[in-house]
Amino acid sequence: MAPRSVLVTGASGLIGFDLVRRLHAEGHKVVAVDRSVAEFRSVTETAFEVEIGDVHKLHELAARFDVDAIVHCGGVSGPMVGKNNPAMVFNVNVGGTVDVAEVARQLAVHRGSCRLVYCSSLMVYGDQPQDGIDESHRLLTRNCYASSKVAAEAVVLAYAEEHNVDAAILRIASVYGPRRRTSCTLRDMIEDALAGRHTHLPFGEDSRRQWVHVDDVVAGIIAALNAPALKRRVYNISAGVKPQVGEAASLIREFIPGADIKFSGHGDVGYTSVGLLSIDAAHEDLGYVPEVSLRVGIKTLVDAMRH
Repeated sequence: MAPRSVLVTGASGLIGFDLVRRLHAEGHKVVAVDRSVAEFRSVTETAFEVEIGDVHKLHELAARFDVDAIVHCGGVSGPMVGKNNPAMVFNVNVGGTVDVAEVARQLAVHRGSCRLVYCSSLMVYGDQPQDGIDESHRLLTRNCYASSKVAAEAVVLAYAEEHNVDAAILRIASVYGPRRRTSCTLRDMIEDALAGRHTHLPFGEDSRRQWVHVDDVVAGIIAALNAPALKRRVYNISAGVKPQVGEAASLIREFIPGADIKFSGHGDVGYTSVGLLSIDAAHEDLGYVPEVSLRVGIKTLVDAMRH
């Protein structure tokens, strides 16, 4: 891919931070925006603090740096955030996406095209436990976070159909990595083990999760940016496997001798179960192939959390 000028929202987050570093290392101009960007001063000179809803600042930056692509990974990051403030969840996730899509529309008018990659979530599928969930499956949302992602997807699709925004929506599995700060079973188990604490999980070790390492997610985003032409608007991005939580616990015990992890009963209790996502479309159209195994991902996470 020829060097691009890419605007990345949510640049200080789990996905955005590593994406900015990767794009910068590959020689692209990266305009990194978030509510706080102090960590980026050593990575890129074009990092800017932008408050949610400051669409005028986004337009100004896009024009100043001749942006030709946008990755929108900013917003409320999961159902565990803002549970008691649903209006905020919708305002940030839907309103923020409208702002970004409008920037992309204006760029498409003036440049002829603008690639927009929107980071959505597997949560849009809701409780559908059967495997082989592809992008054509219906969306069954029962919480505000997932509903906000569905609504944001609708915004992106509308701008693509009516306003020439060259958009790709990535429905991303449960992301883990060193910068994850919100609740995560993997991180909780490792954090407790390193601190010498007992971990009790209120579900069975046979319960399954669709974890995907942040490196694979970044690779999927870059593949969507690189694609000369998008054959579809929506792609699933995952590790292509759905391991048992007990397997992860065994690896943590291997890497942290003495880790004390216990489970209760069998299966999941009170957890939205989404069947294994099909990543065939991303593989066929984008060349996406996940590379980070659970063993390697947990080992790198343990090493990062030790230091």
